[in-house]
Amino acid sequence: MCKNMAMVVKNNISAMRTLGVLNKNSTALAKSLEKVSTGMKVNSAADDNSGFAIAERMQVRVRALDQADQNTQNGANMLKVAEGSVSSTVDILRTMKEKAINAANDTNTDTDRGIIQKELDQYIDQIDDNALVTYNGKTLVDGSKMSKGNATRTALTNASLDARTTGATALVDLQNRNGESLNILTTDKITVSYVIQGKNYSKEIDIDANKTLNDVLTEAVEPYSKDSDNPQVRAAYNTYNDSVDTANATFSTATSTASSTYNSTINSATSTYNAAVISGGTVSYSNTTTTLVAGVSMAASDVVADTEYYNYASSELSEYLAGGGATGTPAYRSKSNALVDASTALSNSTSFYNAFSTSLSTLISGAASTLASTTSEATSTRNSSVAAARSTLNHDLSVAISTLNDDLEAIGDLIPYKLNMEASNVVGQDAAGNDVYTADKGTALTITAAAPGEKFQLAGFTFNVTDADGQIKKSVNAVLDNFTESIRALNASQDNSITFQVDAKANQAIKIGLTDMRSGALGLKGEEGNTLSLATQSSANMAINVLDNALKKALDQQTDLGSIASRLEQTSSNLHIARDNVLSSESTIRDADMAKEMTEYTKNNILLQASQSMLAQANQSSSGVLSLLQ
Repeated sequence: MCKNMAMVVKNNISAMRTLGVLNKNSTALAKSLEKVSTGMKVNSAADDNSGFAIAERMQVRVRALDQADQNTQNGANMLKVAEGSVSSTVDILRTMKEKAINAANDTNTDTDRGIIQKELDQYIDQIDDNALVTYNGKTLVDGSKMSKGNATRTALTNASLDARTTGATALVDLQNRNGESLNILTTDKITVSYVIQGKNYSKEIDIDANKTLNDVLTEAVEPYSKDSDNPQVRAAYNTYNDSVDTANATFSTATSTASSTYNSTINSATSTYNAAVISGGTVSYSNTTTTLVAGVSMAASDVVADTEYYNYASSELSEYLAGGGATGTPAYRSKSNALVDASTALSNSTSFYNAFSTSLSTLISGAASTLASTTSEATSTRNSSVAAARSTLNHDLSVAISTLNDDLEAIGDLIPYKLNMEASNVVGQDAAGNDVYTADKGTALTITAAAPGEKFQLAGFTFNVTDADGQIKKSVNAVLDNFTESIRALNASQDNSITFQVDAKANQAIKIGLTDMRSGALGLKGEEGNTLSLATQSSANMAINVLDNALKKALDQQTDLGSIASRLEQTSSNLHIARDNVLSSESTIRDADMAKEMTEYTKNNILLQASQSMLAQANQSSSGVLSLLQ
């Protein structure tokens, strides 16, 4: 039912309602403009609060995946630098092997081999330079980026011998993997050669019917295991003996000096004492200058004489008076004066004697005290000096013993004479402490170094069997000398591996440890600077084996680098796919359908214009009231 509208002026309800619609259309048009201009249907949380939050999280994910992809590509580039260094080392090792094969040919003289050796030494230096390659200031293959692991020892495994072969198997009974005899004869000879710390060790051994592989190994290292034959051990003991002799000589000199000082002091004090006892200094007695001791003796003699004279004079006077002699007579006076003179003389001599005796006693007592004190001090000084010398001696002997033990331990570290041979399907343990098995998990013969670490690595090992005419038995050596490195010697390391953050979450990373590619780690150089030798035909022949092992180490590292680089490429591809899918999902939530939004925009624009026109009409509707007021 239609309600008639009153003609009012104050409240133009139609205009107000039309204005509300206009505002609504204006807001709708503004939103359409924003969506069309940004291309997004969700521009703020007000548009779609849950959709906006989801889209923002997806945008964070996209940016994180982009950074992870950048990390992956940077990591791949770093590994390319490392692989380039190792690849260069592999090229050098190939060239070095060519040089070693050349040096092993007896068409070369030792002078020729010396020239080749100089070239080899330069190659070894270049390998060390290659290992110092850096990426963004970080060295890569110098052993500073190794994974955490225990030290491992070299293991060389021969899987060509019969599975029943052990170290106790006689050489003449050796068989190949198929159970066929190697035909080693008692007239043959076997040469054992190996390289440790850049030094070559080699020995030719006669074969008999009972000689075993263990016997051969023991005999090969025997020259370096006996103290009498090992120059390093002899040198260590010579150093120890020299140190002991020096310490004893120092002690002897110190005690001799202390005794000499003691004797000199005692002799001086005794001389002073004797001088006091024998003479006591000079005195004047009876108008004569004499010694104190002589003065005592003279005074004592005078006391005796004066006492006798006094007794005589007293007796004379007493006899005179007893005989009735008068006191006033000249005879009385003579006798009385004689007694007085005797008494005076006795008193004087007694006084001198007492004074001289007291002085002499005091002097002797003082001299004796001085002698005793000097003797005590001299004895204490001598004892202290001897004690200090003995303490120094004990310290020097302790240092000599400690140095000897350290030297012997260091010599033991080189252990060219402590190679072990075992038959098992376990060849040793890797850096993680896990058992390493033979390829087919069958029993094989393994030679290992006696201690773990690069310092002890067995860089190369060969058996060479020759017949009675000195000809090489190639078919035998092809089996017996087929020892390959199954475990590489590594030093213990903390976790210094490289970490590549390759995803958007924490701990979504790839870690890679890079081994040491320096010449020492490859077995080409010892700690003392000894380099792989090509000086003789036999050493050049041994070098071929060492270089084979070094190539294996380098190729293993190159393979690891290549596999990780390939994985990073796959990781990058996966990140691209993940990014694209997340971005697609975000687009579904946030991106605007432009055709739809343009349709909406056109509608809102027309509605806005219509509402503007109607508002104008509504505002004019109240003007009809003016006609009533005329």
